Amino acid sequence: MSKLYAINIYDTTTEKEKVIYVSKEVYDEFRRGEWRIEKNDSKHRANETQFSALLGGDDGAYENFHEFVDNDSNPEELIFRAMMVEKLYRALAHLEEADRELIEAIFFQEMTERAYAEKKGVYRNAIHKRKQKILQELKKFLI
Repeated sequence: MSKLYAINIYDTTTEKEKVIYVSKEVYDEFRRGEWRIEKNDSKHRANETQFSALLGGDDGAYENFHEFVDNDSNPEELIFRAMMVEKLYRALAHLEEADRELIEAIFFQEMTERAYAEKKGVYRNAIHKRKQKILQELKKFLI
């Protein structure tokens, strides 16, 4: 009879550890698997960040993970923004061509009131007053 080797296993039916005796081949394979698991675990542990190392904020307090929360990806906020953008484009469609051109130049092309006034050959104050009037009109559509 060949020599038997003891292995500790966890019996899931009884929920207790127990010793079983196996052949040399089974024992070697079992130990080889344990070695691979240990090696794999140690490899992963080397790349882990310990919780105690997560320091954040100006005060050096432990990280509370709020800094990792992306509020811009909140589905409700994204849907609300998309609805507001859609409303804005519908409101812009109701403007006269000249008014829409002014709003697009100032807000979408980031042109200054002064530059737009020079382009149109009018005073900057006139462009400012017209812009304010247009914005009041757009506000009615968005509320």
